Amino acid sequence: MLALRGGRVLTADGWSCDDLLIDGGTVVAPGRGEADHVLDVTGAVVAPGMVDLHVHAAGGHSAQGPRSDLDGMARCLAAAGTTSFLATASAAPLEELRDLLGGGRPSAGARCVGVHLEGPWLSPDAAGAQPPGALRSPSVDEALSLLSAGDDLRCVTLAPELPGALDVVSALVARGVRVSLGHSTTSYEDAVAALAAGARGVTHCFNAMSQLSGRDPGLVGAALSWPDLVVEVIADGVHVHPAAVLALHAARGPEGVALVSDCVDGCAPADALVRDGDVLRLPDGRLAGSALALVDAVRNVVSWGVPLADALAMSSTTPAAALGLDV
Repeated sequence: MLALRGGRVLTADGWSCDDLLIDGGTVVAPGRGEADHVLDVTGAVVAPGMVDLHVHAAGGHSAQGPRSDLDGMARCLAAAGTTSFLATASAAPLEELRDLLGGGRPSAGARCVGVHLEGPWLSPDAAGAQPPGALRSPSVDEALSLLSAGDDLRCVTLAPELPGALDVVSALVARGVRVSLGHSTTSYEDAVAALAAGARGVTHCFNAMSQLSGRDPGLVGAALSWPDLVVEVIADGVHVHPAAVLALHAARGPEGVALVSDCVDGCAPADALVRDGDVLRLPDGRLAGSALALVDAVRNVVSWGVPLADALAMSSTTPAAALGLDV
């Protein structure tokens, strides 16, 4: 038995100053007890490991393409405090996505709990940095083909306004796949129809989607108002203004917001993306993703006014619950 002693321990009931007891790699409970080893963590915060629902790469290692290296990616994520992640793929030919879904998982480092397909059923009018030639119309047959490639498909981002999208939502949800809405010019009404069909997420809220206005709430309006939803946000201070992150937190609470990195650092040759701090851009200046570590997203939102306990939940227990995981 190992005891972490002296730290501030975040529990489901709030902060505790008790020991955190760990037996065989499993957290037993906060409290005092007999321990074979005691680790002094005085002054530290002890919190669940972080869970990234949306990460394409880390430390120059990618989930997809010529730099594909899930083992390297898992090691780099673990070194920065992310203990579980969805290996995220951009839109690509169907066979490439099938190969990724059947490609196995890393043996060490952060736990890869499955694959998040960000495409190919996205709107060409909200493609962002997605390859336009790889975008496709939603198809139940294609969805079933991807599911048959292996057991790794855990999440799919799609645009709900595309013809056939609701049928794909229903097919995926019926088979236990989480559906998230994004890269979309959808009306509020079409977004709500997809949520009513079982979609339970919004991908990188505020980015590459229909915005909120008084008469047309769009996908952002659905993200702010629909119950039982976990909404991603990239908290680097560039993709989304800090005030918008605070508004999202105020509307949904920590149980409804998941901090994500959307890290693409390693997805493309060095001359294909331009690094600008924690942001990566296409040569024309458009945002392509981040070079953010999830722990830095936590630091950012705390500096903007989100309580530390909420920020830690938004990077750990909330995304874990969205996938049905324990942390």
